[in-house]
Amino acid sequence: MAKRLRVKPNRNLRENAQLLVPIMFDVFLSQKDRVVAHPVLKNELHRMRVDGKTLRYAMEVFAPAFGEEFVSCLREVKGLLDVMGKIHDCDVNIPKLQTHVQEMRLFNRSVHTAAAKISTTSMVRLIREQKDFRNSLFEEMKRILAGWGENNFKGKVLQSMLSNV
Repeated sequence: MAKRLRVKPNRNLRENAQLLVPIMFDVFLSQKDRVVAHPVLKNELHRMRVDGKTLRYAMEVFAPAFGEEFVSCLREVKGLLDVMGKIHDCDVNIPKLQTHVQEMRLFNRSVHTAAAKISTTSMVRLIREQKDFRNSLFEEMKRILAGWGENNFKGKVLQSMLSNV
């Protein structure tokens, strides 16, 4: 998040939430189109996730000031961030696994007997499975974000902050 957001000391918790949550929501989703259109932009996805975590933590702080509708919105944000976190785990782990396979292949080139060589088959299969898993998670993330757009999720969040507890 580029701009520092500050609570207004002369406002109560609800009023501060009504000021800050919409801004945080917009910052979080400002990267959505680029991230959704370019699945390989791992750093952008990670930055979006970090901005989403800021929104989530703020919503957790503000939740006691609002009712169940707000908490339901918070659960949806958490759900999306869980998916994004699993994608990030794949983005971190896949290159490590690929490096390990390269090291195994280097070792195999240095040994002279077939019995001394290490099979990379299982590792290559694991990498493929992780890539497939990441792709399915990415599609799930896209579905959630598309649903948010179709169902005006931001409006639902804002409305949940207007209702009385």
